[in-house]
Formats: sequence, C-alpha cells, structure tokens
Amino acid sequence: MGVKGYFIQYKFIIPENMKHSSYTYQKLFRALYGYTQSVFKSNGKIYHYRRPGVLSSTPYLRPGKNCVIIPSGNFQNLLEFFKTGRNPAHTWKGKGDWKAVYYMNEKTVDEKNAATAIESLLERHYVPSESGKMESLSSMLNMTASKTSEFDKAYVSMLLSEATPVATSDWFKSVYSQSEKLKAFYSNYKKLKNQA
Repeated sequence: MGVKGYFIQYKFIIPENMKHSSYTYQKLFRALYGYTQSVFKSNGKIYHYRRPGVLSSTPYLRPGKNCVIIPSGNFQNLLEFFKTGRNPAHTWKGKGDWKAVYYMNEKTVDEKNAATAIESLLERHYVPSESGKMESLSSMLNMTASKTSEFDKAYVSMLLSEATPVATSDWFKSVYSQSEKLKAFYSNYKKLKNQA
C-alpha cells in the first residue's frame, strides 16, 4: 500500500565568489540535517553537543544527493528554511546571499521504508535524561516506562511532549505495527500517557 509523502530535490545557489568547500556551504547542510559538535577541552576531555536541524524532528529518506522524501505535513518547515534561512542549528543575523531552488512531487512511500525513517528519527531525536545528559528519545521513553519506582511527573510530561508528535503522525499511525522498535516505542508511550 504505502504512505503519502513529498519527494523534494533541492539545490543551494551560492554566489560565485564563495567556494563550495566554504563553511557557509557546510552550514547550510548542518542547518538542514543537524550535526554533532565536538568540543575539545585543554584538560583532554571531549564534549559532544547535538545541534538540531530543520529536519531533525521529521522522519525522512534520502534517496540520493540533495534530495529528501518527507511526510507531506512536514513540508512547511523546509519551505520556511529555503525562504528565510531560519533554522535551529545556526542563528544567522541575516539569511545571506544564498538561494535555494527545489522541485517537489508527491510520492507514495513503501511502508517498510517509512518505518525505517521513523526508527531513524527516534534514534537522532535527543532529549535530556533526568541527569541532564542528552540521550535518544526512544531510549529515555523505554527507560522511564520500565521504572518500577515513582515517576517524576515533570520529566514524564516533557517526554510525552516530545513523543506525541511522533506517535500521532500519519506515517507512524500507518506503519508502527510493522516494526518491533516502533511497537515498543508506542507501548512505552501509552504506558507513560496512562500514568501521567
């Protein structure tokens, strides 16, 4: 059967005086997909910070270079980025001289591929653990739902606010029963929701 989505092929047009290897070009892709920043301290410690991008909270498939397949309901955020440059990874004072052109077409996505995209989303969607360390939403939902001790209501509320957009999305509702990981996620989500 399949689920509905949009196939979007995009191209960033950068002024000729700017090399494609420049940091601006790299920033555009980081702004789109997010990235992990590594900070090396003088004492030898390394800290990793996850910086979200426009598509960080969206299930997507990347069938090739400069193209992405996303649920149709998630297109507005991408369009806003193409127009304004606004994104969660970088706070730019101005959009800059770059432009984005894109081609869009409706696409039916195989349910197995949609399930894989959602599984990937759950692994790259980070939330703070109760100790403050950033962990995947999927693992924190599982850890919190399997607790036998009393739930921290504020923490559960935060987890549910992060998990609800995933669990109520069209792609998720259509395909979760075909993936053991998604079924476990949904079971943990329902358990916490019932206890909240």
